[in-house]
This record gives sequence, C-alpha cells and structure tokens, in this order.
Amino acid sequence: MIYDNTHSRLVAWAKIALPMAALALLSILFLLADRIDPSAAIPYAQVDVEELAREPRVTAPEFAGLTEDGAALSVTAETARPDPDGGDGASAALLSAHLETASGLVADLTATSGRIDPVQGRVTFADGVRIDTSTGYRLTTDRLEALTDRSDLTAPGPVRAEAPFGTIEAGAMTLTSDDGGVTHQLVFKGGVKLLYRPE
Repeated sequence: MIYDNTHSRLVAWAKIALPMAALALLSILFLLADRIDPSAAIPYAQVDVEELAREPRVTAPEFAGLTEDGAALSVTAETARPDPDGGDGASAALLSAHLETASGLVADLTATSGRIDPVQGRVTFADGVRIDTSTGYRLTTDRLEALTDRSDLTAPGPVRAEAPFGTIEAGAMTLTSDDGGVTHQLVFKGGVKLLYRPE
C-alpha cells in the first residue's frame, strides 16, 4: 500500500501501534496484579442458612408507642423468635425498654430474656431484670411484666431496690399511674424490709 503523504503514513502506523500498545499494557497489568485468594475474602455475613430455616428469628426488633396516659414506651431486643405453636407473641433475647411518662418520670429496663406480645398488650422481662428510674431507684428482680397501653409495671416475685434513702426488699412490686399519668405510685408489698440509711 502506497501513502502519498506523511499524515496518511502516521495514521496507518497508529492503527497498528496503538492497539498493540494497549494489549501490551493490559498484559503487564494482569501479570503484575496480586493473585486473589478466595479464602481471604471478607466474610460479609456469617449466616447459617439451615439454622435460620429451622429457627426463624428477627434481628434487632423494636416496638414503640404511646400509652393511654401519655407515656412514651419503646422496647428493643437483640433477637426475637416467633412462637413455635403459632401464637401471637415472640420470645426475645437481651430485652431493653425505655419508659418516659407525661409527668417526666423515666424508667430504663433491661433483661436477659423475655416475651413481646403486642396483641395482648404485654411485655414480659425475665432473667436478671434491672430497672433504673430517674428518681434514683435501682431495682432488680427475676420477672417483670409491663403493659403497652398504660404505665403499669408489675414484679410478681421478690424484688430488691436501692433507693436514695436506703435498701428495700419485698415480695412484689407495682408501678402504676393515677390521674391520667400525672402521678405515679411505686408500691412494695409482701414482707417489705427497709434498711434506712439517713444522709
């Protein structure tokens, strides 16, 4: 092929040289690139699919709402598993709750396990239940039941409380609201023992 000017010759050579240079660069990139080790890949999720099929669960469920007496209640858990018998509730692990009443009382609850039943309007805390209130009470018990439609906490079994004025031990405890959530009563009953520590 005969070219009659310099420009035509350069274009003809460029048509050959540029693709060859591109191939050479790609070859160098592939030869110098690090080898990929499939075993060193980042595990995005450690999920046992068979276990999930056998035991379905929800991770980090959250329930929140307002009670009839104007308190804000939020409940969270690490995991929740539906009732295997097809009931409405779900068992939960590492439960925590935050209750803030219209009058300003705040209570934070934690427990190792429990049950959330929004249809029945009840949350049950079990195994190492702890309650901290904004009034300075720190209570521990084995079981606590909370209603979701009003400010109502009940510990049906033994409870121990560290109060600003001393220590209280009782067979049961209730926290209820009166006057539409304006006032709250913390009642200990069942063989109450008070160790008073004056300031």
